[in-house]
Amino acid sequence: MDAVVEITPETVSLSGAPGDTLEALVTITPMDKYNFSISGLEQKLNTQIKAQLIEPAKGSLVWQVKITSTSPKADDIYDIITLKTDSKYKPTIKIRVYAIYLKDETKS
Repeated sequence: MDAVVEITPETVSLSGAPGDTLEALVTITPMDKYNFSISGLEQKLNTQIKAQLIEPAKGSLVWQVKITSTSPKADDIYDIITLKTDSKYKPTIKIRVYAIYLKDETKS
């Protein structure tokens, strides 16, 4: 079967220092032959990772998910974002998100 969708990146890996706000943008492009709409977004875990669905601009098919993460302490955070679509070929799209906050060893 042909590809139904192109997701860039498929897995989001963020890293920074505690207190930083980390951001990423995921692009979801339905293939012309399998055009679909995204009807909702769910997060699997209740974490410091937030996701916001951005609808396509007029005349575009490209959806985006803006991902932000914050943590006040050194921590490894993980979540799965699930997008619900109206496609019979790809009813859900999963995006894995990892955020790693490393303690700054140079500060003592």
